[in-house]
Amino acid sequence: MPATMTIGLIGSRGQLGSDLLARAPRGGRSSVSILPLDRPDFDLTDPRALERIREARFDLVINTSAYNAVDRAETEVRPCFEMNAFLPGELARACRDAGSDMMHFSTDYVMSGGINEREQIPYSEESCPRPLSVYGLSKATGERLVLSAWERATVVRTCGLYGGKGSGQKGGNFVTTMLTAARAGRPLKVIDDCHVGPTSTWDLAGVLWQLILERHPPGLYHLTNAGRTTWYDFAKKIFEITRTEADLRPISLGDYNPPAPRSPYTVLSNDKARQAGLALRDLESALADYLRRTGI
Repeated sequence: MPATMTIGLIGSRGQLGSDLLARAPRGGRSSVSILPLDRPDFDLTDPRALERIREARFDLVINTSAYNAVDRAETEVRPCFEMNAFLPGELARACRDAGSDMMHFSTDYVMSGGINEREQIPYSEESCPRPLSVYGLSKATGERLVLSAWERATVVRTCGLYGGKGSGQKGGNFVTTMLTAARAGRPLKVIDDCHVGPTSTWDLAGVLWQLILERHPPGLYHLTNAGRTTWYDFAKKIFEITRTEADLRPISLGDYNPPAPRSPYTVLSNDKARQAGLALRDLESALADYLRRTGI
């Protein structure tokens, strides 16, 4: 690794990007220089942005930008695929031309349940993606385009990210949405038969720096907080920790019937990461820490 590692961070103001900045190593033997790449100065949809990547010759480009409005994607197919598949593929080629390593992010939505749902088997990196929604298909396509374009690209699959003030496209995250609604006295119906692994961006950012600085091999990694839950049980835990009174009721996925199909089981296995010394802590501890740090 060079004396000072130069990193271009696309989406530095988002949930994950802001925590990557906050947790960047300072001092010691690990030295990094991060250039935030954000709109309006840097727009991945502008072809000049890719030229900038080629000219800058970063040691590493981290792309946290994405289209993540899951339900809207069912009708906004073109912009969804542009941001989640085609542009990341072009970015990977630009990184290849510049000799820059690349890190990109994907999602549990590339999985569909099936036998894993029936047998409760977490998905490994070798599991075959079978996305149910336009959003999931766009992310699965992005994975393939990035990894096939550049041998020094890394794709990290994760699940249910929450951090900072939340996602700009979603107007928050699951934690903030639940607390805002409960404190306003609104009744809440939350799906109780979708098994997931919600993940703190603070925790994820810490392990990502470990992945980067320890120079782990490129490729596909699953990184989520350890354990699994349902969105209903996760909401209960949020209210329990914050001692919030909530009118919370379970609802089945079939009764909820969202515009974008959801899988009832998308738990990702962290075995590969754990064997590499990259394990995240359990999801309840991560949630409690997030609520303590943010004071929401």
